[in-house]
Amino acid sequence: MTLRLPSKVHRDVERLAAQLGYKPAHLGARLVEEGLRRRYFPTIDLRDTAAGRVAYLKGTRMAVYWIVDRIDKGMTADQVAGEFNVSIAQVNAALSYAHAFTAEIKLDLEESQVNKRWLEHEESGWQSGHRSSAPVQRRSKPRK
Repeated sequence: MTLRLPSKVHRDVERLAAQLGYKPAHLGARLVEEGLRRRYFPTIDLRDTAAGRVAYLKGTRMAVYWIVDRIDKGMTADQVAGEFNVSIAQVNAALSYAHAFTAEIKLDLEESQVNKRWLEHEESGWQSGHRSSAPVQRRSKPRK
């Protein structure tokens, strides 16, 4: 597929691609994909984080993978909504998004577990009065 963009939009895509280190065609495809996701999942927001792009409930600081993690650990949608002070509709929207993008959410969950283990390791080293010496392998998601 080829898209014809107005010249100003074309320049803006090229400028942003250069800033982010992408090829313009790759960035254009990513922007189109995210636009479609926003259309189909209007209550989900994609945000840049240290781990890459992560899905959040729009208007909150609640990552979709946090909700999925709680459901996977046996909580009900009502319990999750109560714990995080969001509506059941928001919990269901997050679960719908997670169902549509299972691999992405799985990577987010794995990344969070690796980060949690790393933080626990560093904390234990700090509490014992010295810096930890055994590095914990950190993984990061591939850039989209």
